[in-house]
Amino acid sequence: MKPIIAVRVAAIALALSSIGCPSDELINAATVRWRLLAAVTDGATTRLALYDMPAGTLVSDDVYASANGDMLDGSVARIEQFRSMLFLLQPDRQRIEVLDATTFRRLARIATAPHGALGICFANGTTAYTANGDSTVSVVDLTTFQTVRTITVGAAAVSIAALGNRVAVCNRDGGTVSIIDTRSNTLAATVSVPPYPAFVVGGSDPVKSFCIVSLGSGKLASNEDRSAAVATFYDPFADAVGAQIELTQYSSDALSTLPRALVAGGTAGTVFVVLDQEVQMFDHVGQRLLGTVLVGEYRNAAYDFARDLVLVWMPTESGTTVVAIDPRSGATIGRTQLPIAFSVAAGL
Repeated sequence: MKPIIAVRVAAIALALSSIGCPSDELINAATVRWRLLAAVTDGATTRLALYDMPAGTLVSDDVYASANGDMLDGSVARIEQFRSMLFLLQPDRQRIEVLDATTFRRLARIATAPHGALGICFANGTTAYTANGDSTVSVVDLTTFQTVRTITVGAAAVSIAALGNRVAVCNRDGGTVSIIDTRSNTLAATVSVPPYPAFVVGGSDPVKSFCIVSLGSGKLASNEDRSAAVATFYDPFADAVGAQIELTQYSSDALSTLPRALVAGGTAGTVFVVLDQEVQMFDHVGQRLLGTVLVGEYRNAAYDFARDLVLVWMPTESGTTVVAIDPRSGATIGRTQLPIAFSVAAGL
């Protein structure tokens, strides 16, 4: 295993042109429009609020209720889009709601009991994989919306991603990442990484490796000695651990840094790590830190496939601030204050 590289972020704002970005292409902020679907939990139910962005104009207070005749019960832990479908993960109800991404009508309800899916990825057009928070991964047939197989992995499978015919699963409490061969649905490898791997992303060409973010010790359990948060790059086809980079911030070191989210920048070949005080951009292909693109207490992120945008958001006293980022340049191309509080959303 290669030594872990400690990188001190020296600038609050990133001037990407000075350090070399995967692409110099910029998006014209004046022409970029998108929609944001936010899951707003109100007690025992969730409404799906739809906004025109970046204007922040409310299109519908609850597209789910409008399309399906009643409100969605339970909370939503994650929203993922695959082709023309939206997958709403509801671990508290042990199910996944599948919606049409245009009409928001329910297409299916996938029962996940006795598990509660925390993450989902799509290895091909007919198969999905869910990380169930325990020590299992479920294989879901998308032609029938039925679970067809369960694979045993490590402790606390909390995040999952696909890369070619490989799926990576973060076993947070085991300090490992399980690699599944989707051709046989069997374990191909178990990779040791720094403590508490919590996030993983894959991708497509030109990306050849998984990016895995570990929280480090002492972040979830106060009785542990603290260790650094680390980003690890792993090539599942060569079974090779590449660069390992400590995640430091301008105002705190890696021992104090707490990763909040991880999102891949689509075909740009970039990755964005949401930390407790910064959002940092990495070159996924080159396995290197590019720098800090935002400063603030952002809490979550998503990739908008339709508009090729990285979206990040953070709570404020008056609601939630949403920022759109060009995944190629790291430039902010839109910032909107919404009058609602949410932690889960998707760009459409």
